[in-house]
Amino acid sequence: PIFCFLRRSMAKQIRLQQPAGLILVRDFLSAAEEQDLVKELLSPQRSWLDKGHLNFANSQQQEFGPIISDAMEVIEGQAARPMPPVTASLAVKVAKEAARLGLELSEELAASSSAFCRVNHYAKEGGGYMHKHMDSKKTFGPVIACCSLLADAAMTFYDTKGNSFGLAKVHQTAEVKLPRRSLYFMTGPSRSQWQHGIRKDQCPLERLSLTFRTVLPDAPRQAKSSGNPKQQKPQIAKKRPSASSAALPKAKVARAGDGSSRMKNSR
Repeated sequence: PIFCFLRRSMAKQIRLQQPAGLILVRDFLSAAEEQDLVKELLSPQRSWLDKGHLNFANSQQQEFGPIISDAMEVIEGQAARPMPPVTASLAVKVAKEAARLGLELSEELAASSSAFCRVNHYAKEGGGYMHKHMDSKKTFGPVIACCSLLADAAMTFYDTKGNSFGLAKVHQTAEVKLPRRSLYFMTGPSRSQWQHGIRKDQCPLERLSLTFRTVLPDAPRQAKSSGNPKQQKPQIAKKRPSASSAALPKAKVARAGDGSSRMKNSR
């Protein structure tokens, strides 16, 4: 009887459909556009941010736009990092798609003064992960856009009723597939009411993602440090697996020990 009760309780929390406000655009990029982006961003000449101290994800990262601290504050007096040309062209394309869909502040997704782009490169053996979280609502605007390259993946959404705390109660979950070369927008409840994250079994192959956000005019700010700004480590050239276009395996029930310790409370 106890086992049956637990099964019924878990079933009430699981939600099969995607959260309200999530918009998925399949085949947003062509194979040629993907190739150009991969060539630009995975060039041996590019450098990567050292954010291992955050223990948030096992990806390497690049960031473009206003300089944002680990505390999600805009660092004043520090010049923005310009997007490289192919990435900048993608930002314009994303902004145009957002405008076509009638999304808020769509033009800001490509504006040099407010657009913030983070590149995540997942290439660790055993799969890539990103702990569940909600993008800062104080720093970033109401629309988050993300393009997925190199492989299919999946993401889990956690309905916390707007609570961004890591240990917030999860009322229901939704598992969403992210096809290769697709674009998704988080708007409305999916942006402001749900947290999201990626487990290792949801990202088993090498994947490159580009997430575009808008920095709000009244975002929290901090003075420039007298020390050196965030340092970037040189990239170590890696070969991409030829199997990066393999089909996405069926998502599994989250389990302990998969590198996503912060997500245990919601599963």
